[in-house]
Amino acid sequence: MIVVPLVLLASLAGRLAAASPTELQQARDFGCTEWHDCRQQALAAADRGDYESFHNLAWRAVQTGPPKDPALMFLLARAQALSGRPHDALIMLQRLADMGVASDVVANDDFARTRELPGWPEVAAHIESLNHPNAPGTAPSAAIGSRPSRRAASPAPSAPAPSVPAPSAPAPPATPAAAETPPAAVTAPPPPSALGPDASHFSIAGFTLGGLAYDAVSRRFLVGDRLGRKLMVVAEGANHSVDFVRADSAGFRDIAAIEIDGRRGDLWVVSAAPADGAGTLHKLQLVSGRLLKSFPMAAGLEPVTLVDLALTPAGGVLVLDSAGPQLLELRSGGTVVERVMKVDAVEPASLAAGGEAGIAYVAHRDGVSRIDLRARSATRLTAPKSVSLAHLEQIRWRRHALFAIRVDPDGVRRIIRLDLNASGRAVTHATTLDAPAPPEGQAFVAISGDELIYMVDGSKDAAGRPLQGASGMADFVAYRVPLR
Repeated sequence: MIVVPLVLLASLAGRLAAASPTELQQARDFGCTEWHDCRQQALAAADRGDYESFHNLAWRAVQTGPPKDPALMFLLARAQALSGRPHDALIMLQRLADMGVASDVVANDDFARTRELPGWPEVAAHIESLNHPNAPGTAPSAAIGSRPSRRAASPAPSAPAPSVPAPSAPAPPATPAAAETPPAAVTAPPPPSALGPDASHFSIAGFTLGGLAYDAVSRRFLVGDRLGRKLMVVAEGANHSVDFVRADSAGFRDIAAIEIDGRRGDLWVVSAAPADGAGTLHKLQLVSGRLLKSFPMAAGLEPVTLVDLALTPAGGVLVLDSAGPQLLELRSGGTVVERVMKVDAVEPASLAAGGEAGIAYVAHRDGVSRIDLRARSATRLTAPKSVSLAHLEQIRWRRHALFAIRVDPDGVRRIIRLDLNASGRAVTHATTLDAPAPPEGQAFVAISGDELIYMVDGSKDAAGRPLQGASGMADFVAYRVPLR
């Protein structure tokens, strides 16, 4: 049984139902365009043991149905678990629990593989707290069926529906053990006084940070494992990570950067293979990590060294190649990543799209350049003599300002805000943010709404090399810093 607080049913809204024309075409190709039909076909596929079709049809139902509907989301979680995607099912169950939705998954054979994952105990504890009728803070609830009758007409997913006992579909054959990820090594988090009220901490072996984003809807940090070639998620306050998307399903090479398109519900990842100079841009569905499409480099562009990406207001994706050096773009509706222009800069390191259409900023060894994509021109930003723009490790744009990671001559890493003038061609003021920043270690920043998200790997230096005395454990701390 899934238990949903009534107050949540009246307020659920989100982006799960947003589907692009391409995705809707895929739905039509699969035999359904309307969520009721997709849901019925999904249940029929589950009955006959066709779990891959069950997954695809359940996914179509989520895409085309009411936004963030608990019943459809639970249907997709079942399909993910039965089709050999236990990590995806774990993520979906955590999302449901975060919404206040309880379920019968602890005793449901459909989720046997999911319950074997290292992240399961925390999710199970969350679900159990919702199932317990006397749990503190539990709101009055109404029941909807987690296993609705497959013979009855489909009720609206968000309305109460009867729970009809039905035998669970048999679990699919186990996938090879090699496909599983070994449990992450976890250490106890430092005391809250050491991290501050808006910090999360986790440790894991064999991990190299390769990008950072924050999903405000699910309150999770998304982090790229550069060399492990996978994406992981860390829930706020958790002390361990959970695999989200791996190379075997998304085709990742070494992950260089990730960004969330909150308007469209997409997750963008850029990955590269340094050995052969290949590069790929990946588009995934944010809610599930499902690969939607991979975009290659246009003919003649490779070899490349892709180091960062940025989303434009018009829906395009900019990619920075430090080997060119050059600025690349996947235009909205495009099929390949094409060259926009060469960048006259030494050691370009980071990229940010401005708020004005056609404007971007590139940080490099000697400063920051303002790029006019329409005119194919670059202008070096000017700044007061007291402000150095050299050697910025990463930049992100928000409300006519750039936020950057800077390493000072004394080796101290700081997060700074660079306010720009009206034309965006000059820095008028620089402010050091009051944010914890260790003197060593890799660091990444991301902007999410009115917060700056900041993550540090205290076991490696800026080039990804282990620091002297490091134990082999990557010790991460993620901070959320309010911006005014």
